[in-house]
Amino acid sequence: MKNVVSDDKIRNFRDLVNSNSSFVYQIYKDKGGKNLFNLVCSYMDWITVSVRHLENASEFDKNIDTKCMQIYSLISSIDLIFESIKQLHRVFINEKTLPFSGEKNCFEKRLFSNEDDNTYFKTIRACFGAHPVALNQENTKRFASWPFDSHFNAGDLTVHLYSRDVNEEDLALHLNIDELLEFLTTRYDYLDVIADKIETLFFEHQQNLSKQLIETKADPLQQLYVLKTESEKRLDNDYYNGEIDDLIMIFEAEVTEPTLVPMAENYKDSLLPLIEEIKTNLQEMNIVDLDNDSNLRVRSDLSRELSYELQKFFTWVHGDRYDHLLDYYLERFNTVTNGKFNFNKSDEINLIFLKAKLMLAQEL
Repeated sequence: MKNVVSDDKIRNFRDLVNSNSSFVYQIYKDKGGKNLFNLVCSYMDWITVSVRHLENASEFDKNIDTKCMQIYSLISSIDLIFESIKQLHRVFINEKTLPFSGEKNCFEKRLFSNEDDNTYFKTIRACFGAHPVALNQENTKRFASWPFDSHFNAGDLTVHLYSRDVNEEDLALHLNIDELLEFLTTRYDYLDVIADKIETLFFEHQQNLSKQLIETKADPLQQLYVLKTESEKRLDNDYYNGEIDDLIMIFEAEVTEPTLVPMAENYKDSLLPLIEEIKTNLQEMNIVDLDNDSNLRVRSDLSRELSYELQKFFTWVHGDRYDHLLDYYLERFNTVTNGKFNFNKSDEINLIFLKAKLMLAQEL
């Protein structure tokens, strides 16, 4: 099976699902009151399990009983892939249709000519291990014999289908492994069709939101409040949300120390291009790394000297738990800056945060 299917395809599909600022998650985590993203994850997981099993499956054993169970394992793996593909189709393409419905391309000498490939595969699955003693075919109960090597060119294995009815003739169902593998590859390759649909859905989502103009505010803080709402609506990207939240803290902070007021005003002015860049990117639905990222405004060597304290400090700022070492962090900040920024734990958290940003932005 090593050259029949590869997990590259499902891995690439998974990467697509998780890309574009988690577009699929944002749209399908609550689709009409249903968490379809969880379904998508389950389908991807079982496709991965099945494909990797097939990639590593051993050659068929010469012992007929062992071979029969290997065949059943093959059929079960194909069924898991097939069912997952069907459900992914329903999530992303059309919930009211099934892919390949009505097609008769994979199985040539089928016992039941009225069945399409999808249905005939289910018949094979039932007869070769899924429920061989509970079959319903041609308006009669039937029971499958144990599989045996086929004596005809029509297949690799054969089962007899016994009837419950007296004097009803047995039927012979032949299994051709190459036909099974063709059924597998056509269904697995359908992931490419679904992937194209996801790309189209994302493009349409981008186009739709990019046409919805973001309100412009003259006041930076009011603009940030607007951007916070828009960011959550436009893919809810953690990176952009974090930048906006930090900017809101900075612009909400009011510095009263006379020596720090002009410094704070200049620092806030330097952030205006970042606010405009965020607004532009959200408007265009172009969620990429920001050229004016606020982290680029770190000029001081203190970022290295205080690396431990700063990491813990910012964790406290963005978290919801008190850090009993906060006094120590602020004392360290005051010590290395000779008290220039007057860090005090009695200040509002957004003011302490702004002072830390000012400290890192200055060339001391």
